[in-house]
Amino acid sequence: MPDQENWKRKYTELTLEVERKQQSEERYHEQLRSLVDHLSLGMNGISGSLDTELTQLGEVLKEQNRKRIPSILHQIKKEVGQLDMERQSSRELLIRILHRWTQQLRRANPAPSVANLIGSIDTRVPEATEHLYALAELISELIEIQAGMLGNGAMPESDQDFELNSSQDSDIETLGASMAAELLQMIELLQIPAEGVEQARGLVLEIEQGITLERLPAILSSLVQLVRLANGNTQEDFENYLLTLNSQLSFVQQFLEESRNDELSAVQTHSQLDSQVRRDVRNIHRSVKESEDLKTLKQSVSQQLASIVRAMDSYRQQEQERETRLNRRYDDLLTKVEQMELETSKVKARMQEEQLRARTDPLTGLPNRTSYDHHLSSEHERWQRYGTQFSLAVGDIDFFKKINDHLGHLAGDRVLRLVAKVLKHNLRSNDFIARYGGEEFVILFPSTGGDEALQATEKLRQAIADSPFNFKGERVEVTLSFGVAEIREADDPEALFNRADQALYLAKQQGRNQTQVGGKG
Repeated sequence: MPDQENWKRKYTELTLEVERKQQSEERYHEQLRSLVDHLSLGMNGISGSLDTELTQLGEVLKEQNRKRIPSILHQIKKEVGQLDMERQSSRELLIRILHRWTQQLRRANPAPSVANLIGSIDTRVPEATEHLYALAELISELIEIQAGMLGNGAMPESDQDFELNSSQDSDIETLGASMAAELLQMIELLQIPAEGVEQARGLVLEIEQGITLERLPAILSSLVQLVRLANGNTQEDFENYLLTLNSQLSFVQQFLEESRNDELSAVQTHSQLDSQVRRDVRNIHRSVKESEDLKTLKQSVSQQLASIVRAMDSYRQQEQERETRLNRRYDDLLTKVEQMELETSKVKARMQEEQLRARTDPLTGLPNRTSYDHHLSSEHERWQRYGTQFSLAVGDIDFFKKINDHLGHLAGDRVLRLVAKVLKHNLRSNDFIARYGGEEFVILFPSTGGDEALQATEKLRQAIADSPFNFKGERVEVTLSFGVAEIREADDPEALFNRADQALYLAKQQGRNQTQVGGKG
């Protein structure tokens, strides 16, 4: 009887251990579902069909429908392979574009020193197109070289830098080259789908032949079409996901298959153990019934109990080995999840770079109206929460239409760029300036009252008035009028801007080239 009690105790322990194994396996499945959800979130928007397959994979894992997993994984790998082929096609196009760019720069300036520098950059093109950070650095170097050739240097330091005219033909040629470079760079940044690749190639060839005013509308129309085609495919921030997703999915598939095989093996082993224990118990009952000798009965029962104990020991050893394998795969799975989290952080950084680029005015290099709206909303929220005052200034170039009409639009664009540089150069580091639109600029003065903002704005106005703008050696008067308003109780962003804008209108009415403060009403 002590042996029978010992058997019951061991059987109970093994039953509890099986339950713990099942709970552990459920945790593994939960981690696996979490990884798939993570992949789905990161890959969302790359491809509609891929989104659908990843969603189905998540649902299948939740339902634990293992029969559908292999077919879904096969389809996902097929979709990723197609995306990778499209990425490779875009990369090849980008390499050709960059090579053409360097060739144009060589022709523009054949000096040996410049040619050697461009040649060094040219050799790095294939490798740079594999990594966004290297590509950004390479393009930055090319832009610096091109800026030096076009004379777009740093902050103007001499009167000559404020010369608004060179020969008209030279201005048009320079403008065309600058526009071509900007348009090519825009095309390079688009993740163009397969159906738009031929159109993109044709557009690149047309731009490289030179931009004329007659062809400019058609070129811009083609570019708009490409942007629409690329909508939803411009997320270069997910490049690392596309490059590594095949291996990630292969690992997930392997994890699922091994876990399924181990589970089937465990079920089979448990069934065998149960059958053997039941058989030995029946033998014990039969021995008890049929035995007439106590010694023989004891010997028979002991043999049957020993058989049960051996079966349980064997089962326990198999379960320990299975748990070791599961733990090892679980650790590998956690490592993969950590890698995905690291890639996600890199992708977020790249997305922030793209957002910054999307919020920049291409002509002046200042933040645009979208960026201004975001900063104004943040300042207003901070004021509502903590009572931190701030002020807003709205500035407008006086008689800008006359500059465009009399000196030409190229001179007008140069005025806008120079005014933006002078304003930015004379602002404090924590002030924010943006081009609001046309010849209008907006400035946010954080933690600044109205009187202090008025003084800062007057400094800006005077800096513009003192700048030596000239056209063909004749001085050109360029001035700004400003309106300033301080945030006050019950102001929303629109009301604050309207008060500053009304003050600007008053400055225009009273003679221009002055600063007026918005009223309290």
